[in-house]
Amino acid sequence: MNNASDADRDFIAAAMPAFISEAGEQTEAIETLLLELEEQPDNRELLDNLFRCAHTVKGSAGIFGLNKVVEFTHHVETMLDKCRDGELALTPEISTLLLQCNDQIKFLVDTASDDSADTPDQKDLRADLVIQLQAYTEGASKPSQVAVPVEPAAAPTVSAAPGLTVWHISARFGQETFRNGMDPLSIAKYLKGIGTVKSMACSIDSVPALVNLNPETCYLSFVMELESAANRDDVEGAFSFVADDCELDIKAPESAEQKLVRAIEDMPAAPRLGDMLVSVGAVSQDKLTEVLLNQERSRPAASGQKAKIGNLLEDKAGVSPEVVEAALTKQQKARDASGGEENRFIRVQADRLDAVINLLGELVIAGAGANLLARETRNVALIEANLHMNGLIEEIRNGTLGLRMVPVGETFSRFRRVVRDTASSLGKEVNFEIVGGDAELDKSMVEKIADPLMHLVRNSLDHGLEPPQERVAAGKAPAGKLTLSAKHETGAILIRIEDDGRGINRERVLQRAWNKGLIEQGVVPSDDVINMMIFEAGFSTAEQVTNLSGRGVGMDVVKRNIEALRGNLKLHSRPGHGLTVDIRLPLTLAIIDGFLVGVGKAKFVLPLGSVVEVIEAGGQHVRVDKSGRHVVELRGNVLPVVRLRTLYSVESTLPERTSVVVVSSPKGQYGIEVEVLMGQQQTVIKPLGRLFKTLRGISGSSILGSGEVALILDVGSLGELVTADLHVTAARASA
Repeated sequence: MNNASDADRDFIAAAMPAFISEAGEQTEAIETLLLELEEQPDNRELLDNLFRCAHTVKGSAGIFGLNKVVEFTHHVETMLDKCRDGELALTPEISTLLLQCNDQIKFLVDTASDDSADTPDQKDLRADLVIQLQAYTEGASKPSQVAVPVEPAAAPTVSAAPGLTVWHISARFGQETFRNGMDPLSIAKYLKGIGTVKSMACSIDSVPALVNLNPETCYLSFVMELESAANRDDVEGAFSFVADDCELDIKAPESAEQKLVRAIEDMPAAPRLGDMLVSVGAVSQDKLTEVLLNQERSRPAASGQKAKIGNLLEDKAGVSPEVVEAALTKQQKARDASGGEENRFIRVQADRLDAVINLLGELVIAGAGANLLARETRNVALIEANLHMNGLIEEIRNGTLGLRMVPVGETFSRFRRVVRDTASSLGKEVNFEIVGGDAELDKSMVEKIADPLMHLVRNSLDHGLEPPQERVAAGKAPAGKLTLSAKHETGAILIRIEDDGRGINRERVLQRAWNKGLIEQGVVPSDDVINMMIFEAGFSTAEQVTNLSGRGVGMDVVKRNIEALRGNLKLHSRPGHGLTVDIRLPLTLAIIDGFLVGVGKAKFVLPLGSVVEVIEAGGQHVRVDKSGRHVVELRGNVLPVVRLRTLYSVESTLPERTSVVVVSSPKGQYGIEVEVLMGQQQTVIKPLGRLFKTLRGISGSSILGSGEVALILDVGSLGELVTADLHVTAARASA
């Protein structure tokens, strides 16, 4: 027994992280499906998927002997089963209860290795949820199954019910089973928990002589007869963690129809429907010919040929519907397979992928250095070889970065529960909409943006959207509207949170800013400056502290976290009509396509996606207008120009001819005056040191192939500097 206990502990310790990860994905799916079912209560496919997720969590937990998870999830599974059978309707009240139960399942899974975390309060909450579940399921026509633990490491016994099946299970475990942290005894215990073991025999044909026996090598195999109400998937699920290290064969007594179905499924090819049924003996050739002649005589224009033949075979030849359906399914699978292979997925640890990205960055720098040296040698063959190598590096870069790109919709969907619960607690009605969820963003950024988005969504629900009675009095619909959207925009992604609430009360914000000394008493800045005051540390306009807000904590962290991702935050308030929060983020934090330029000895990189065109302009073409800004005329329009030499005090003698790079930013197009154009280059983004973090217009740095450091320009921030300069000069002129 001691050895068995040690094996159990080793098995749990090795496989528990995988179980927690997979169970976490299942509970997230349960939450998403429940919220989708609230909008589509009659969608049977969603309901089946919901039941399957709960059943998967229960089955996996049983293998690990996590009886608390199994027992509690069993009650949830019972309710979902009755919803599938039509005995219960999935009302909003039941949906709320199931969401609370899912939270409890999450808690039990996350604390599976820590018994002390299951406090008396949690046990009381769980008991209360079970009582509520039983109140709904009590009195249903089907007797509910009650989970009763047999022994500490086993899953609960399932009560006998009509329709038991005797499963013949043959399992031969690989020699590495023990070393992989798996224990066949735990699987046997779990099988005992889902049925009755009629017989079991272990094979010793693989056990070597005692002198050659290795205690760490597994030589086990067994044959078992299990009588259970469980289906094949449940039985196979017991072996899910050893699937790659076990020869498994599960059989059940077959009826005549089942044998025909299996014969059809095992056929290597998928001929015509009639030929398939003849080959397995479901119908004779003479009977098939008779059915085909009847089909030719009467041709209704409704159904397709295959469905027609199937109906005739059922009606005239006595072929069972299950066999016909199996043949049709076989043909459909053949068509699907001819259209392309199914997508395959593998799990890769994030730190391994990050290591590849870092090495790729160094490869890009090394490739740029090799290309520079090749050009200096003027050896044509060497230059061409380097160009080919750089092309391959670019393809590898695009493919590798694509591995980390994920749709932001996966993160957005998590907020459905937040909006639902928060709106309910505030007594508000909210229609929540997600737009552009298929836009992709670097996974590392998606993880870091989730928390700031959570604060902003809650802020819109608490401060922005009014209660129903207040909205009706203002001539609005009782239910507020909250939209979370995403779209790609000039090499970046724009995430927008928009509501149709009351907007920002600028007078109240300004008064609070005066009181806190953030703005000098009596000074009235622009609306944009006033709106951004809500992101100051400790700032709040709430009259009282609630569970959601009022302490002035959180919004300053939102702004700081977004800026740490090289993003920017903008507010557009429409008093009485709503608020829009725009978050612009770069698509990745690793590598970008850049356009290298020079001013004096300094090198700068512009994101290639923001570059519109390059115009050549002598020094006389860039002039100073009446407001004191630098401008250049472009096709009849006056374009503001940023002089990097002046802005960053770069030592340089102004050459006779300069170039102006026209770029696009959220503030519109403007020009950047440069002295040297060095062309397109892959740019590895490096973080700025503390000394340069406050430097406006700079988002990062990069190491060139020559070893020099180039600064990466932030086109959006430079555009704001141009706009700010216009405001300042206009104010000076009016003064």
